[in-house]
Order: sequence, then C-alpha cells, then structure tokens
Amino acid sequence: MSFQADSLLKTAISIVLFPFTAVNMYIRKKNATKEPGSIVNVDGRNVHTMISGEGNGNPTVILDAGLSGNCLAWCLVQPELSKFTRVVSFDRAGYGWSDTRSGLSTSQEVVNDLKIALEKMQIAPPYILVAHSFAGLNMRLFASQYPDEVSGIVLVDAVHENRYLKEEMNEERSQQYVKSVKQMRLGYITSAIGLPRLLNMPVGGRSLPAQVQDHVKHVGYTAGAYEAVYKEMLYSEESAKQVKRANSLRENLPVIAISSNNSDPTWKEQQQLLCQLTNCTKHIQTENGHSIQLENPEVVIKTILELM
Repeated sequence: MSFQADSLLKTAISIVLFPFTAVNMYIRKKNATKEPGSIVNVDGRNVHTMISGEGNGNPTVILDAGLSGNCLAWCLVQPELSKFTRVVSFDRAGYGWSDTRSGLSTSQEVVNDLKIALEKMQIAPPYILVAHSFAGLNMRLFASQYPDEVSGIVLVDAVHENRYLKEEMNEERSQQYVKSVKQMRLGYITSAIGLPRLLNMPVGGRSLPAQVQDHVKHVGYTAGAYEAVYKEMLYSEESAKQVKRANSLRENLPVIAISSNNSDPTWKEQQQLLCQLTNCTKHIQTENGHSIQLENPEVVIKTILELM
C-alpha cells in the first residue's frame, strides 16, 4: 500500500462527496475543544504536551500512549503522579492537538520529536519512561539512544518488536495485521467525508472516562488522528526493526513490565521476552484488560512510584 496514493484517493473522495465533507467540517468545528495543555514548536510543527507537578529532585515521568492513543489516555494516572513529581504526557504527530508530520511515521520520529520538545521546555533528565502498548517501541528506542538520561522504564502491556516483524508472525497474526491495516486505511481515506463518525469509530477514546469525552468528540475524529494511526500501523514494521537494530538497554536499567490478562500464547511469550531486557527487570501480572492505565490506574501509579 502507498500512503501517497491513499492521500490522493482521500482528496478525490472528499471532493466528489463535497456535501458530506462540508457537513463533517461543520461538526468538527462545532465539537472543537481547546487543548488542555501547552504547545511547543518542533521543527515548525505544533506538538501538544501536558506538564503537571513539580520535580522536587525526582526524575520526570514521561507518558506515551499506545497506538491510536493520545495524552487523554493518562487522565487517571497523571493527576495522581503529579502529587509526587513532574509528569509530562504528549500527543505524537497527528494525535490529539499535535500537527501531522509529512514523510515517515516511525518510532525514530517520535524519539526525535520528544527529545527536541523536552529540550525546548527545559525539562532536564533523568526521566522515567512509561509506555502503553505500541509506545513500548518508542520509549525503548529513546532509552537505547539516550541511556544516560533514563533512570527506569515502565511497560504497560507493551508490545515486543516481534509483534510487528513479518518474519516473526504466524498465520493468524499475519491475517490480523493485514485486517488492521485495511481498517485503518478505510478510516483514513473516508475521514474527510465523516464516515468514521457516522459509524462511531473514533481514533481511541471510546474507553476513556466521561470526564474527557468532550475532548474525545473533537480529537477522536480529526483528519490528523486517522492519518496518524494509519501511518503508524503502515510503518510499524520499520519501527520494530529500529528497536531490533538499536543498542541493548544498559544491564542495570530498572524495567518493570505490567501485563494484562491476555491469554494468547504468543502475547504471553512476548511479555516474557520484555522481562529479559535487562538484569533489573520485574514482572507484574494483572487480571486487567489491555488498557491497564484506565482499568487499574492504581497499579500503574504504584509501579512508577517504586522506581522513584
């Protein structure tokens, strides 16, 4: 699949079905909400961040949401953590209130954006990196490239790179992957005419608490969000390869992996691989679903505080 060709197709559909495009634009404008955090300029693009709490000599906690997620995914975790230290959540390119990015959308681009944003906001290391699901690739790559700046990692039901490497996929996983890419492609090319809105298919957000649903009505249906999730999925194998090629994490880096109740044998096997990243890795098994930070925020908060 070619993203450039899909972009042209999306434009053509929006023009041919302009009345639907106009209605969708009106609804988007009506539901627009002001960003709850602040904007930092990264290479001419707006990157949305939420900063709360005071450092008090503790490491700054960096929160990165999973595929399709934005800073709102941490709405039950960030306020509580902020009582103890400074916390930063952010929207990757296209998600939430951040501008889209041209070109590739891989873990390396996320690392580059985050590094520049932290420097511009004058938020100095050390950092504790917290990653949910797909974001595990991003934060592991950051820790690999800036080992002296990271004092610990918390992986919240994070993926292992093998999940997105085609040579590591069994037939079932391969079919699931292709289906996901097709679904995200459909969402992207029809996003301008509002089909995903009609089908109640926001990018992330449906499982978020009522307190942020007003924001979800806006950021869950932006054209940038559908572009972001499609591109991240489309280039997910390259992100996995970047992590696989990266230097190993330092052996004494504390890593805590929190796992869901996912019974899939391959998922469980890959969770165990994450538990072997360093000599200082701890594993916490929960009975929660995939979005542990929403279902059981207490265990995520407690785990992060352990590293502090």
